[in-house]
Parts: sequence; structure tokens; C-alpha cells
Amino acid sequence: MSDLHFLGLGGTDEVGASSYLYRLAEGNLLIDAGARPGSIGDAALPQIGLLAEHPPAAMILTHAHLDHVGALPVVIRRFPKLNIYCTEATARIATLVLGDTLKVTTMQGQPLFSAGEMKRTLERLRPVPYFTRVSDHGFAFTLFPSGHLLGAASVLMESGGRAVFHTGDVSNISTPVVDAAWLPAAVTPVDAVVSESTYGDTLLPSRKEQVRAFVTAIGETLHGGGRVLIPSFALGRAQEITQILQTAMMSGLLPSVPIHLDGLTRGITEAYEDMLPLLPEALQNRSKVSKQRPFLTGTVNLVKDKRERDGILASERPAVVIASSGMLHAGASPQYARAWLPHAENALFVVGYQDAESPGRRLLELQQGGEVMLPAQNGGKDGGGFEPVSAYSRVERFYLSAHADRGGLLGMIARYAPGKVILTHGELRARSNMAGYLNSKHDVGLPTAGELVPLKDSGKRRGSFMNTAPKKLEAMKERHARTTVKVRYDAETHEVRIALPDTLDGALFGEGDYTLEVLRGKTSRVKLREHDAEALEGQRQADAEPELAENTP
Repeated sequence: MSDLHFLGLGGTDEVGASSYLYRLAEGNLLIDAGARPGSIGDAALPQIGLLAEHPPAAMILTHAHLDHVGALPVVIRRFPKLNIYCTEATARIATLVLGDTLKVTTMQGQPLFSAGEMKRTLERLRPVPYFTRVSDHGFAFTLFPSGHLLGAASVLMESGGRAVFHTGDVSNISTPVVDAAWLPAAVTPVDAVVSESTYGDTLLPSRKEQVRAFVTAIGETLHGGGRVLIPSFALGRAQEITQILQTAMMSGLLPSVPIHLDGLTRGITEAYEDMLPLLPEALQNRSKVSKQRPFLTGTVNLVKDKRERDGILASERPAVVIASSGMLHAGASPQYARAWLPHAENALFVVGYQDAESPGRRLLELQQGGEVMLPAQNGGKDGGGFEPVSAYSRVERFYLSAHADRGGLLGMIARYAPGKVILTHGELRARSNMAGYLNSKHDVGLPTAGELVPLKDSGKRRGSFMNTAPKKLEAMKERHARTTVKVRYDAETHEVRIALPDTLDGALFGEGDYTLEVLRGKTSRVKLREHDAEALEGQRQADAEPELAENTP
């Protein structure tokens, strides 16, 4: 048995409560301890009890989003002398996120930790610079920029002559407020990669085009006399959107209207102002040249209290509100949504990931005029107070994600050429889809929370769905080279339907639905798509058959 093992406590087959334990030869290393947005009490926590059997020697915090940091004081309650390593920016932002978490969970009547526990946790933070090798615990690790968020890090672990790369939440696209993830210039082989897979089933559209469409949609609403609500993650996303809107207003693409920041976005944006030296060089240079603050300038306004918020809600003046939470779970954003969604002249634009049970996801699935359940005015002491709200306003999604899509993730994994790949931080479809692109070249694991997995390449591989022997496949291609295939495009459903003749050899295509990937007008890949549980169970059974390893191309 390998000395290196992976144990996911949460955030394995879900997005939320991320917490991962690495059992290394020299000791255990814990990465992250997050909470589940929208859940309360113990339901919000990862399986921290498993640490009793595997106490960590050290801990790393990859970044300060709630789903990675929210349960940190619960860990420190059990391990009060644990050192928590992170970047300087993450340490500073974590203070604000934990403070907000304490406030919200206390209001819900089920606080996850006390103010004293939070203070003791912040005292355990040990900031380290990127690219600095730390070897104080026998094993060694190095933090690398992962994009995604200011201060976010990927982790390279070294133990017993072997290496494991943990992507953390990662983005390969630069934004105004964070540079893209760092990658080695040449292929740098490691034994295993543990990768997030949030958008493992998605090829995201061009960010530049999405920003252009986003600005256009906002302009249409404002020129029509409406108000725009942008529920946003307070960390990173709100600051990026502020930059986008400021630039568009200065260039005349948008009318100059108030940009109100409400909820946790206020304190985070002020913290970003104080961390200007840690922000991208282009943003620093622009602030120096303009001699203006990078965010809190122009028409940007911090909503100070309930009285000011009520004034904004009562006003019919065109305006943009950027408010937390990004999934409409809680915070200020549901208050604006309740007031503005029923009116057709307004708009609500979604700009980030929405988990499967979030009000934001439900809103996107609605027909115009339907009702969505949003947190009630008083929130409810038990956190369960919801009320129906009619949605007649314009609701649209724009992909300004801080996560790499499938192509970006596959490119990063290829740069590290691992034998073993473990996929985490994704829903079932995203992980399964991404695994389909990896499992002919790598030993891929899709663990559940609490499952101990060796970080060693077993040599097990799956072939592609067309795993026919090469000579036979060539013969079939020749035989069917002149076969007529009927193709029909359905304009209503946007489906391309291909009718294969009965004479076509069934060995070429299995039963089921297929997806086509089109790149620059040409079909680049055909992939069997499996949705239902029965099909996925068949895939799991196929994974368990050792003879499939012989079909590896």
C-alpha cells in the first residue's frame, strides 16, 4: 500500500464544505475547512470528526472563500496548536469572511463558533509568500498562484521522494483584479494531481464577449429606466464587476449612474483598497496615473445601513446594486431581489456559480412571471424563513466565472503529467464528464466524502467508447466511407440530429445520446453523453472490469 493517501472530508462530490486531508509519509496535511453556503449548524460542516483518527501535523488554507474557510475555527477548537499556512492576502481576507460568518450564523441561532474561537484561529495563521518551499514538518510544500481570487493558491506537496499537486480553486484567465494561475513553463511530472472540477462539463464562452454582452444588457436596462441587481460573491467578483462598470462608464458605454455596494461587498472592497500592492500590476499602475482609488471612486457608493438601503429600494432612479450573497442564499441581495424582481423594467444578472439547491439556480430555471422562493424579510431565526416572489424582471446569466472550464483544467493537468488524477469540488455530471476525457491516459478517482484513496497510479485505464482494435476500426471506416448519413438541425431545440443508416456497424457507436464539440466551424470531437443513474452505474461497473485496461490506446 502507498504511503500517500487522500481523504476528502467535504467538497469531493459537491461544491461546498471543501476540506481535504493528505496522509503523507511524514505526517498528515489538512487543506481547507469550509462551510456549505445555505446550510446551517452541523449540516454546514465537513466531516471534521474523521480528523480524530488522522490528526493533522499542519494545515494550508488555499483561499478565503466561505466554502474553504468557514469551518476553520471548528478545526482549531479540536487542534488549538495547529499552524495554518496561507498567503498574506488570504490571511487578511479570512478575518472579514470569518467575522461575517459568525454574524450570519449567530443571527440564524446556530453559530458555528464563538468570537473567542475565531480570534484564536486568526492567531494560528502563518502567512508565507508564493514560490517559497516550506519543510518544517518533514514533508514539504510550496504555494503557487492559482488565479481565482486575490491570494488564492495551488499546493505542490513533496513526501518520500514523491510529489502531489493540489489545484485548489483555479482560473487560467486574468481579470482586472487577479492574474491567471501560474503554470510551469515546461511539463513538470508529478505522481498525482487532485483537481477541482466545478466546470468539468463546460466549455465557457469567451470572457471578452461575455463582458461585452454583460455591459450591453446593463445599458439596455438603465436606458429603459430600470434598476440592475447583481447578486455577487463579495470576494473578488464584486471588485471585478466594479472595475468593469467603472471602465464602461468612463468610456461612455454606460450612463453614469450610482453603483451601490451592499452586504459583505463593502468591507471586502475596502480591504482590497488597502491591499493595492498585492493586486495586478496593471491596476496598480492605473491608480498611480489617475491618482484615484482603484474601487471607491466615481459613482461607487458603500451602503452604510438599513436606512440607506431602504432609500435605494424606494427610489425609482436607475442604478446598479452589487450585493452579497451571490447565490441569493442570505445577506443583502435577497432584499433587493424581493423588491425589484416583480417589475419588468428591472433586471437581475447572475455572474457566478449557482449550486444545485440555491435560490439563484431556481431563478435561472424559471419562466418569466414564475415565482422563486427567497429568504424572507426577517430571515427567520431557524434560517428557514422563505417567501415566494414573482419574477417579471429580466433575468439572465453571464459567465464571469473565477473557475477554469474543462479545457483549462485539462490543460493544467497535462502540464503536470500525473499518473493518478482525483477529481473534487464538482457535481456528479461535471466530475463524470471530465473523467471521461482523462481516464484513457490517467488512473482517475472520483471519491466520495470519507473515502480514503491511495495517491498511487494503479495502472488502470479505460479506453475511449470506440475501443475497437485499430486494424478492425480502419476496415470499418473504409467500408462505411461512402455511407449516406442524414443530418437535420432543429431550430426550436437547437439540436443537431444525425440519422445513422441501419447498415452501419454497431461496434462504432454505442447506444445513447452523443455530444458534438465544434471548434471554428469543424467538429473536433464526438462524445457519448450519459445522464441517467442507470448509465452512470454501467460506467462504474465498466471501471471495475480489469480487462478494459487491455484496450488502452
